[in-house]
Amino acid sequence: MLISGPTVIGMADRRWVDSGGLRLAVREQGRTDGAPTILLVHGYPDNSAVWDGVAGRLAERFRVVRYDLRGHGDSEEPAGRDGYRIAHLVGDLNAVLETTGPDTRVHLVAHDWGSIMAWTAVGDPHIARRLASFTSISGPSLEHIAAWGRNPRRLPVALRQAARSWYMSAFQVPVVPELVWRIPKLRAMFHADHRDARNGLQLYRANMFTERAVPSRTQVPVLQIALTQDQYCLPALLPAADPWCDRLWRRELAAGHWAIRTHPDAVARFVTEFVDHLEGHPASRELARARVGQENRPLAGRLILVTGAGSGIGRSSALAFAEAGADVLCLDIDVDTAEDTARQVAAHGSTGLAYRLDVADGAATRELADEVITQHGVPDIVMANAGVGVSGPFLDTTEDDWRRVLDVNLLGVVNTLRAFLPPMVRRGEGGHVVITASMAGYFATPNLPAYSTTKAGVLMLAQCLAGELRASGIGVSAICPGVVHTNITNTTRFAGAGPEEERARREWATAAYRRRGYGPDRVAKAVLKAVRDNRLVVPVTPEARIVSAGARAAPALTRALGRWIAARADKVARRGE
Repeated sequence: MLISGPTVIGMADRRWVDSGGLRLAVREQGRTDGAPTILLVHGYPDNSAVWDGVAGRLAERFRVVRYDLRGHGDSEEPAGRDGYRIAHLVGDLNAVLETTGPDTRVHLVAHDWGSIMAWTAVGDPHIARRLASFTSISGPSLEHIAAWGRNPRRLPVALRQAARSWYMSAFQVPVVPELVWRIPKLRAMFHADHRDARNGLQLYRANMFTERAVPSRTQVPVLQIALTQDQYCLPALLPAADPWCDRLWRRELAAGHWAIRTHPDAVARFVTEFVDHLEGHPASRELARARVGQENRPLAGRLILVTGAGSGIGRSSALAFAEAGADVLCLDIDVDTAEDTARQVAAHGSTGLAYRLDVADGAATRELADEVITQHGVPDIVMANAGVGVSGPFLDTTEDDWRRVLDVNLLGVVNTLRAFLPPMVRRGEGGHVVITASMAGYFATPNLPAYSTTKAGVLMLAQCLAGELRASGIGVSAICPGVVHTNITNTTRFAGAGPEEERARREWATAAYRRRGYGPDRVAKAVLKAVRDNRLVVPVTPEARIVSAGARAAPALTRALGRWIAARADKVARRGE
């Protein structure tokens, strides 16, 4: 089937390649106009059809070749177990490479057993000269692992991996595994054909528990896709490749072992960005920071978005992120203050960009998210920090007061996350969400009913999101400061107070918070630590930690303390002390 534009093979055309007397089924699709060639190699218990989703996406840009391993799919099977040794599999790979064209350098992408075999191939100089790159997915080199595992300090990781790899020993038992694979429901769980599952057992029997050679160093550029939820291969094993690769990148994907089936968009994007870079295009932000062996600051190559970045905790957090190496998008309703923060970010050697945003405007937030992602990519960390203060008893708080604080403090967080979280989830590379809550979210005081309600709301939102986003590899932190000297006291609405009394109360509150002496820069340090340690609820300041413990251990006493503090503060404020 031909489509307009460059010549493209729409459906995979099958041909045959001879390798050691066996016919291998090879399928080809995609561009035929000299575009880079990508060769896909499957694992166990699969055949080349497992690549359908990825291949279809790659075919829009590349020539895509894939084949069935010997004994799998439509390929012929060898006479006995020895025919499944890695040396024969490498020979098959070389036979397929030879048919791609005499001057073609191929970008190899392999999964599971295909990747295990491919590591041997990229260490062979005769084959390596035909390879432009190698992308390894959930299939480390057996030689690398053997050399890596000789260090006693790695024993805990080795034991954890051994527990996940129990099936490798079970596959050595004669006959029984073949019988187990006859169970239709089991094969359906793995999307496996009986012939593939049965014959593929010989991969384990012929190649596992044998003596390992010294690994070969490779000059082929290598990308490892680390599947953070892999049920069978720990990502902690992947650094075993570090000493043996001249050029190595490692990117995380929040997916399980069969990401090539469950996350074809993300896998195809990873491969495309890697191939494009090696073909001369600038590396994407995510790929650039994935280069192994770089000396970087902790957040180098990360893109951070902070709302309410014009002052206070937002500004201090933006600068702390920049000091750690991140580029920062500074959003605030006051664009002049956002621009000032962006200039200070740039002074730390990072990129700082300012945008005006009223987070209470959901449509404007979505529009800005589209602009940011188009121009700069998906943020790695989103800090929903913008907020306003409303103080005063419930009976004095008007509907307009309620709408203002709800629109900014609660719906503003919702709007921000609704705009930026879906692209973060779709990207599949994890990330982090920081929500600025407050000690007021769990400390009931009669003079802050509206403000406390919004902060309790976002605190609960953070805890709900943590469960929802866990599978996507996105962490969530709710920062709960106590009394911190920021600009919020100068703009707080004091419900029920006239203009002169409100001005006086603002001045008193600002002076009291200044005397407290706890600045937003100390909160920013807690923000970075929360992101690093993936902490969910983070009380900041001594009083916030004390009240947090009291709210759990003695809630009635803590509420009584809140009433006393509110009464005392009101009395002092009225005296103007």
